[in-house]
Amino acid sequence: MKGYVIGILEILLYFIGSITVRLYFTNLKSINKATYFWIMMTILTGLWEISYLSNYNEVANISSNLIETNKHTWTNNYDISYVLPWKLSKIFYSEYGAWADREYMSHSDDWSRIIEGSHCTQCALFGFIAIFFKIIGNHNNFLIALSVSMGTQFMNSYLYMFSYFIQETEPHNINYNSTEFPSNFWLTDRPFMWVNIFWLIMPFYTILYYIIENCSINKEKLNYNDKHLKSKL
Repeated sequence: MKGYVIGILEILLYFIGSITVRLYFTNLKSINKATYFWIMMTILTGLWEISYLSNYNEVANISSNLIETNKHTWTNNYDISYVLPWKLSKIFYSEYGAWADREYMSHSDDWSRIIEGSHCTQCALFGFIAIFFKIIGNHNNFLIALSVSMGTQFMNSYLYMFSYFIQETEPHNINYNSTEFPSNFWLTDRPFMWVNIFWLIMPFYTILYYIIENCSINKEKLNYNDKHLKSKL
């Protein structure tokens, strides 16, 4: 089975699983759909990251092999078991390490592991905590955990991307824009890097959405209190 088919199946299973959880725990229906599905994606990403961190050497070796053979995960063949998150993570990150960010296969520094580890322990963990609080009906703690998850995710992605842009200009860096590993302003030579746009836009959207929603709720409460007070007078 081709790698791109494995990826499609993984996304389908993610949506089916997320929808099932939302239907079973009715409190989750009060979360707007875009935010809910992004929180669930953040949690799933955390599972991928745990697998990446615990199988780092194997992922690095697969990445090196992809570069040497000039192949891509998407067109290689795998058995159906690779749809499991902890197995898909290996081929997902090996593709990313080979053709997007080669620090993900580097043994000389820990930057990629710091990025993935911090996302897992801050963004994914607090995303899971947010879902838990929403299930038990604690909306205030849901908002606190969600704020931590999305705030750290936005900052994590922001710092990561600007660090990457700097790396492209440093001749000694493994991600340097070269004939061997070309890049350009819009990263069309490294298209897999564009996946990071979601990890910038979606946390920003979620934070902004709940700020606006809370402002609307507070305004409604003030209007109600004013009317209630006037009726008493």
